Amino acid sequence: MGDSRRRTREHRAARRGAAVLAVLVGLGALLLGATPAWAHNALVEASPKKDAKLTAAPSAVKLTFLATLKSDGTKLTVAGPDAAAAAGPVTVTGKTVSVPFTGAASGVYTVAYEVLSKDGHLVKGSYKFSLAVAESAAPSPSPRTESAQASPSASPAAASTAPVAGTDTGGPWWPWVGGATVAGLLVGGVINLVRKRREQA
Repeated sequence: MGDSRRRTREHRAARRGAAVLAVLVGLGALLLGATPAWAHNALVEASPKKDAKLTAAPSAVKLTFLATLKSDGTKLTVAGPDAAAAAGPVTVTGKTVSVPFTGAASGVYTVAYEVLSKDGHLVKGSYKFSLAVAESAAPSPSPRTESAQASPSASPAAASTAPVAGTDTGGPWWPWVGGATVAGLLVGGVINLVRKRREQA
């Protein structure tokens, strides 16, 4: 009786051990099968972001990936609203690829990338962002036209002051006329006084 119970217990323990082992083997197979997918490269961060709406032009377009990139075989382009190139030369640093942004017009820009990681995995993709530049900052010549129009108004003012100076130079003849009149009256009074004294004498 005791031996049969022991055998039963051992048999059950063996089954449990086999089941645990099978589970562990299955998990290991899943992990081993998933590691190649994990090793594949992928886009982690983008600047500007996908569908971003900007009011000022960015200095550069910068993409960061999961794995280290190779300089050879890595491409990054930016096309403007008129399908013209809006990016400078490509720079690859570790997991990051970037290009200087050269666009200025408002509209939708398309970023297209083709990067090759050091494990040989090639990743392709694209996304868009929009740029809306404020139009109020464009018209700068207006102050120049106003200053140009203001300068001719100074000449009539200068011309209007010229006659005033002329009238000032011709004003001093009034004192002379008044002085002559007073002198004539004094002389006439003296003559009349002398005549009266002679008649009385």
